[in-house]
Amino acid sequence: MKIFLLILSLFTMRLASAVEESFHVWKIDSSEESSISFGHMTAVPSSKIVHFSWDVEEEQNGDHFIIEKSIDDGQTWETVSRVESIGNHKERHTYKVSEINMVEGISEYFRVSRVDIDGEKKVLDAVNIDHPILTNMKLIPNPKNVRKATTVSCESLICSEGEMNIYNRNGELVEQRRLNLSKGYNRCQIEVKNLAPGEYRVSIKDEFDNTLTKRLVVH
Repeated sequence: MKIFLLILSLFTMRLASAVEESFHVWKIDSSEESSISFGHMTAVPSSKIVHFSWDVEEEQNGDHFIIEKSIDDGQTWETVSRVESIGNHKERHTYKVSEINMVEGISEYFRVSRVDIDGEKKVLDAVNIDHPILTNMKLIPNPKNVRKATTVSCESLICSEGEMNIYNRNGELVEQRRLNLSKGYNRCQIEVKNLAPGEYRVSIKDEFDNTLTKRLVVH
């Protein structure tokens, strides 16, 4: 009887060992099967378009990437672009995509996430982009008579009240004019003939205190 129990015990131990070995053969390490070596993301705004690019040093079992946008400081996210993965690789690859940005005059957050072939999503990087309301201020001298007038121009993303201020090199206000800034291109004239020769600072400010400044030299 003792011999029978000993044989049964040895058989049970060998069976458990075989089951354990079988388990280890079929075990998959998901971290190795679905991996990525990510560099960084850059976002370059140009007018209403944001150009994104990100570097991936190595990738395995990836399906696609998504660009998401938030306009409430990251509380909610909306998918705005999708880029398919090029597949498994061990050399650097740069992904690129452009997003038409329709939100004006606010701060936006963008993030890139990677989705693998099993549908698992991983956030890789995030950036913040501030869109200025006032842009592209220019001083354009009168081609016929530079000493008579100069045109001041700028672009605004919204309609607002504003003002143009001219300061001398001592910081003293020498001229002020109220403006009604329209959405898009704006311009007004400076009567240079009314200014004494010297160096001035011309500024345009909207009702939200967004300000652009240019240097003006009167001869």
